Amino acid sequence: MTERQTNEEIDQVAASWVVRMDRGPLSAEHARELEEWLSADTRRLGAFAKARAVLTYSDRARALGKNFDPKALAGDDAPKINRRRAVIFGGAAAAVAGAAVFVRTLLPSTAQSFRTEVGETRVVALDDGSVVTLNTGSTVIVRYSRERRDATILTGEALFDVAKDPQRPFVVHARAAQVRAIGTSFAVLVLPESPVNVLVQEGIVELSRPADPSLRAVRVMANMRAVAPAGSPIMSIPIAKDELIRALAWREGRIAFEGDTLNDAVAMFARYSKTRILISDPAIGAQRITGLFVFNDPVGFSSAVALSLNLHVAVREGEIELSP
Repeated sequence: MTERQTNEEIDQVAASWVVRMDRGPLSAEHARELEEWLSADTRRLGAFAKARAVLTYSDRARALGKNFDPKALAGDDAPKINRRRAVIFGGAAAAVAGAAVFVRTLLPSTAQSFRTEVGETRVVALDDGSVVTLNTGSTVIVRYSRERRDATILTGEALFDVAKDPQRPFVVHARAAQVRAIGTSFAVLVLPESPVNVLVQEGIVELSRPADPSLRAVRVMANMRAVAPAGSPIMSIPIAKDELIRALAWREGRIAFEGDTLNDAVAMFARYSKTRILISDPAIGAQRITGLFVFNDPVGFSSAVALSLNLHVAVREGEIELSP
């Protein structure tokens, strides 16, 4: 039996894969090897994404001078979820059932479509070294040519870790909005009846609406969120690093709440599971919760909430009811 890797060993292997990808395209054999490694342990997807982010930091910061030490970025300053602040933990030790799948693809001038089912995440490594991580229920179409790199997100959410290429900016199309980047890390959220939402983890992107030149483009920097409501000016606001980490917790199969209403939390869980959570009393839905939960475990979430808020929970086929 293969010995279970420690977190430190996983981080080291993830870093070695990222460095190998940065040197050039992976062979088909190595791509399969990486896919097998990622899918064998749920912790590896988060380590791989973190290693990609560290590489992005390192590439940019080297411009600051020869005394720059990129290894320092992988230490205590690396983003972490502060678990001590979480009041409720739902199924923290449960395995994440949504499979994380690694795919390497894209030849010049071809288009590929990638999608995830409800409760599934997926990592797609592109030939230029960029990585796209799809959240639950998402569809992204990517088209590369010698002149440009384009991605269209039809629905759902995707995190784009973009490899630098000044000759071919990376452009994400989301409804009428357009996000332009050269080398950075940002997430785009497209949900029904909601405006396009952009969250920048590293670097700077430009958010615009090309079809409406009267609305000016907005530059969105790291630790900022931008919203593009239809027919209205684009808005951007700075956010705390803790909020950014919570917003991207889905990469590790988690949902993080910090003072959110139960109604909002239930709506979030509806994105990750076909089992519906029902609230019998509107007053219950207005109560606020804080915690870290497995994103496709609505039963564990509901049980933890019921225990914390002194509620009753009834589990039936296809639904869960919370009541006083």
